[in-house]
Amino acid sequence: MRPHIDQLDLMILDLLQADARAPIVRIAKELGVSDTTVRSRVDNLTRRFNLKFVVDVDPKDLGLVYAYLALRVHGPAIARAVERMSAMAEIFWLGRTTGGYDLLAEMVCRDNDDLLRVLDDIRAIPGVTQLDTFTVLRVEKEDWRFSGLARESN
Repeated sequence: MRPHIDQLDLMILDLLQADARAPIVRIAKELGVSDTTVRSRVDNLTRRFNLKFVVDVDPKDLGLVYAYLALRVHGPAIARAVERMSAMAEIFWLGRTTGGYDLLAEMVCRDNDDLLRVLDDIRAIPGVTQLDTFTVLRVEKEDWRFSGLARESN
């Protein structure tokens, strides 16, 4: 069963995704509700959905290598591959997928030598049958907002 989230929750999330540092009072004013309501809703959303407020910076701006990985893993070995890759500090996002690959990952490395070392470590994981690497040369669009949800739900 999907957890219930209403229109006001979606609008609050949309504003927080645009600016996570926005004061509760400003969000309340923009939505025409009390700041107590917004504070309560944010607290509830944080508890129910494990909201995280993070700092987002382009790794390239820091001189780091940013890459996506796509892996095929022999069926029974997926759990082990997930366990090993989840323990790697360079991998900050890992997901099981449908389609042509079993796992997708995002990673950041210090430089190309570091990237090569991590790729070698991943290739050594039993069951990994294919590893494709996509180095991000430039981020062309980045928008983590689900702003369409608040409008489409009306």
